Amino acid sequence: MDRKLVSVIIPTYRRPLKLSRAIDSVLNQTYSDIEIIVVDDNNPNTDERIETEELMKKYSGEEKVKYVKHKYNKNGSAARNTGFKNSTGNYIMFLDDDDEFLPSKVEVQVNCLEQRDSSWGACYTKYKRLRNGKIDTVCAENREGNLYFDELCRNLFIQAGSNLMIRRDVYEELDGFDESFQRNQDIEFAVRLLKKYKLAYVDEMGLIYHRHSGKRFFDMEKITDHYLSTFKAHIDELSEDDKKRFYYLINLQMFRFRVVTTKNIQAGYTMLKNGEVRIKDVIRYFFHLANRRIFKKSYGFKI
Repeated sequence: MDRKLVSVIIPTYRRPLKLSRAIDSVLNQTYSDIEIIVVDDNNPNTDERIETEELMKKYSGEEKVKYVKHKYNKNGSAARNTGFKNSTGNYIMFLDDDDEFLPSKVEVQVNCLEQRDSSWGACYTKYKRLRNGKIDTVCAENREGNLYFDELCRNLFIQAGSNLMIRRDVYEELDGFDESFQRNQDIEFAVRLLKKYKLAYVDEMGLIYHRHSGKRFFDMEKITDHYLSTFKAHIDELSEDDKKRFYYLINLQMFRFRVVTTKNIQAGYTMLKNGEVRIKDVIRYFFHLANRRIFKKSYGFKI
């Protein structure tokens, strides 16, 4: 078969010390027909931009690596779209600047999509998440096929931002990432992808996702409001049964955020009182979360 070119797009922002590891993991792939587009999303004249420019001099003689700089910080979605505009590959992959590919990832994903028809728009591999160099969780997802509803419910744990290989024409059809999304960017993109195409699974460990120490706070209320507003038409066209299942899981996610993350017990009590969640469902959901933590497995909740 003809060798297909793969474009790996690496957006980078405020993490110049991690970037080399990501780039090198792509250069060290068993599959050789690769181009790497590093998109620098740092503001000009900042320490991070200066450090990134200095680091990228190391790759100035590497013909596979292209370095593109934004005129100002836009966001991760915009950086991914910029990378695509500067790419030429038949297949598109993304890699966060602090993550890394294992050596055969590109090869096994190319083989997967080459063996499937065009109804399969993308594929993913297993991954392991490390915290301080130690395993935090390992991917236990192995679902494939029509997974639109699972992704719409934010219930498909595939680390799409660094794990998908996508056909170029599919990315073009979807018009890339929605640049209004500051968080859930990969989920937003995957929802639109999986509404039209099937997702294939490759049973091989391909990605190392690095989770960093220190507490990060994301305003899940604001993120979820934006998510629900963006996908209102998608939600409205669900069957009544699927719509109930959708809000069932979204409400459980919000209950967890309010009670566990923000320690707002009153908000959780209000959700129970108003019938947004039921105590038996909360117990089952938290048992699922505890099971994932104990066995260090990452997988979706069975609705």
